[in-house]
Amino acid sequence: MNEPLPYAAESFDVVHSNQVIEHLEKTDVFVKEIHRVLKPTGYAIVSTNNLASWHNVFSLLLGMQPTPCHVSDNVIVGNRFDPKRGQEHPEKGFTHLRVFAYQGLKELLELYGLAVEELVTSGYYPLPPRAADLLCRLDRRHGAFLIARVRRDGAR
Repeated sequence: MNEPLPYAAESFDVVHSNQVIEHLEKTDVFVKEIHRVLKPTGYAIVSTNNLASWHNVFSLLLGMQPTPCHVSDNVIVGNRFDPKRGQEHPEKGFTHLRVFAYQGLKELLELYGLAVEELVTSGYYPLPPRAADLLCRLDRRHGAFLIARVRRDGAR
């Protein structure tokens, strides 16, 4: 989705994008298109990997590649703790091109007229779901995944 969506303006009440934006070259086009196809009362949910998650921060501190930041289109390399290290990339040719932190995702969405109503995180590697949920409620910026709920905010 690096091109305009094949839908008329103001066609949808809801747009859901789960783990898509990090694969795109033209994130500006994508966000503009979300705004364009949403009805004036519509909302969108956008989720992506969180570069600022603690497991990524610790990887950087140890001089390793954060797990969602791919340096090869073919093989997973760069982080000795990645359980998939050395394996063929499952999304060969469609790896992550952009990785977002809390503020970057928020500002990109707002830049194109999407009012961020809520921006939370989910998952807290390597913790089990209940512990991860608790930590994500306490620390809303460092979980594994960013999830933004946005509304259309005027014409752009």
